[in-house]
Amino acid sequence: MNTWQDSIRRTEWPRILFVEQDYLVIPEIMSALKRLGVEHATVRFRQDTEFLRELFDAIETFRPAFILTVNHAGLDAQGEVLRLLRQAGVPLASWFVDRHEMFVRDRVAADSLLAVFSWDPDAVSSLAAQGVAHAGYLPLAADVDSFCFPKQMDEPVRDVAFVGSSWTDKTADAMRAGQFPAALTERLDALARAWAANPAEPVFRVLRADSDAYACWKALTEERRRLFLRLVQLQASGLHRVACVRELLRFAPLVVGDAHWKDLLGKDSFSWRGRLDYRTELSGFYGQNAVNFNVNSLQSRHAQNQRVFDAPCCGAFVLSQQGAALEELFDPGTEIACYGNKDGIRAAVERWLSDPAARETVVQAAHRRIMAHHTYMHRVSEIVAVMERTF
Repeated sequence: MNTWQDSIRRTEWPRILFVEQDYLVIPEIMSALKRLGVEHATVRFRQDTEFLRELFDAIETFRPAFILTVNHAGLDAQGEVLRLLRQAGVPLASWFVDRHEMFVRDRVAADSLLAVFSWDPDAVSSLAAQGVAHAGYLPLAADVDSFCFPKQMDEPVRDVAFVGSSWTDKTADAMRAGQFPAALTERLDALARAWAANPAEPVFRVLRADSDAYACWKALTEERRRLFLRLVQLQASGLHRVACVRELLRFAPLVVGDAHWKDLLGKDSFSWRGRLDYRTELSGFYGQNAVNFNVNSLQSRHAQNQRVFDAPCCGAFVLSQQGAALEELFDPGTEIACYGNKDGIRAAVERWLSDPAARETVVQAAHRRIMAHHTYMHRVSEIVAVMERTF
């Protein structure tokens, strides 16, 4: 069986100072640095001045070639940290694995030593407009430590399963944070459904079509306006996810996630299980299902989530939503199984359930592609290559 080492031949690496925090992909990046043999040091991110002292102390003692952070952790809105890094001659790479608008709002200084990467291909152009030295697409990947291909494949114990949040709590948190007037909250569902019908359109255009809601939104502070747009997207993605999972009910699926699913799906034929630990339980779980269903969020509809990498990496079959970005990562039909839209979900599930041999062929091909191109070692290697070319 091929391994990631077959496609990464490099043996000498620059020193990297990594900003550590409690966030997804952080353990995966740490593991990749160790597997590659990259000499690295870490600084724990905190929202205080002590963090900056530790950061620049580490720069002086460790002398990294560059700093690596996730979602701009460690940078301030005013650009002061970037200015100090420029004076020190140390570039910084920031990898966004969430909506970058929550972290980047203003252009950076023209001489800033900053490269940005995003898991969302749609975000690259707006990031480039911020004046950074490099803006590029960098999708998520597989963690070969947590998701290992089994030596022997067991027969699945159920037909269909879905693992994921209902987004109910995320939406409620945004609602509480915004404290929005009733004129907006009463229109939330209608606005979300209108935007979900055309998610390529900016949310504020949907708002503008509702004159009363738009006038109320314009009266908010800039921060609350931004948060309400985010709320509309969250609500739309939640409605879309529930509608897609409903298409699975004829297959009596197991739904794994928050308890809100039990209310959202009613008394229909499905089983529910609480959240599984990502790194210790999901790998074994995926292999128990003939079809692992996947659906993307609407606000990042071209950004591929972990499931398209994790399931095949541990020898499990995943059915995901078709899209150009997914087809750049995997060959559809041979390396990834897809459905076109909500109306095509049932037919796609039926097709793949009826052909275990075809499922196995796709899983094997997907695993080969992942080992050759889509591990976190490949992503770190790409960041290093870009930083060396750019600075």
